[in-house]
Amino acid sequence: MRKRSPIAIGSVLAAVLVAGCAGGSRPAPGPSSPAQSPAAATATAAAPAPAATSATALPASATAAASATAAAPAISGATPATSGTLAHVSNCPVPAGDYAGTPYAPRAAPATLSLPASVPLPGNARIFGTTFLPGSTSYLLGPANATCQAALASADGGESMTATPGVTMIVRPGGIGPSTDLACPYIPAVRAADEAFRQGQAFCSHPAGEVIAQIPTRTTGLYAAVVLVPATVKDPDIRGSGDGSDPAVALFTAQAGSDFANGQLIACTLPPAQGAVCAASLRFFLATQAQIRTRIAAANLTQMQAALSSFLTAHHVG
Repeated sequence: MRKRSPIAIGSVLAAVLVAGCAGGSRPAPGPSSPAQSPAAATATAAAPAPAATSATALPASATAAASATAAAPAISGATPATSGTLAHVSNCPVPAGDYAGTPYAPRAAPATLSLPASVPLPGNARIFGTTFLPGSTSYLLGPANATCQAALASADGGESMTATPGVTMIVRPGGIGPSTDLACPYIPAVRAADEAFRQGQAFCSHPAGEVIAQIPTRTTGLYAAVVLVPATVKDPDIRGSGDGSDPAVALFTAQAGSDFANGQLIACTLPPAQGAVCAASLRFFLATQAQIRTRIAAANLTQMQAALSSFLTAHHVG
């Protein structure tokens, strides 16, 4: 299994992501678990839950490709049309060193954010935010006791946020290589694009034992997949997985064309007692941070949220 660029902190991320553009390897963030579970079970959520695949049933064929244009512009902090509670936003700082060679400096996000009515904030959670660059503000829902750190790879635009313990978000992987690689193991259309981009050298795979379900977007060229990683399975592409005690859950989204993709990721690993935080984190990401959401009709986005919720409920997350 090929390992690709990790989620890194500070200026180290820039070097790793630039290496990823050239097809470099990505070390796993943390030690691998010695044990892996058998082939994944099939998700059994009631409709409209997405159909889960086995750990090996990811075909390489692509669906209709998106036009070869850049991804939809990110409006990470945009408030949905239907707003709910006004939430306090805790700062998730970017190290000043990440701005070396640029005219910019760390900036906090606005102090409050109106949450979507469909994504209530659990009592043991809070919202973190940061402004990476002018016009690029992002938010992360994580545990109330977490410490948040953001990272900017100013050389290629990579942006990530990590709330420790528990939640990691890749806003922009940085560079066309890492962007195309990110969701390759989990979304068949992205795998096809990665194979074309790397001329047949995209050796992306995932460990046996994961449960992967595609979430239909009903929009050409836009994709989403939710992944459950059992506690004893280590997936080097999902930070925090395989710690031996807590399962990890992740949501990958992507725009994909014939030979490119723009991927994003939110991943959460917390004890089952904090499962509601993981579930809310993924729902919040889909509703407010996923770039693909700006190109999906409201009714289709509502169906995606329902499918995501059904999957999480079926696998006892939240």
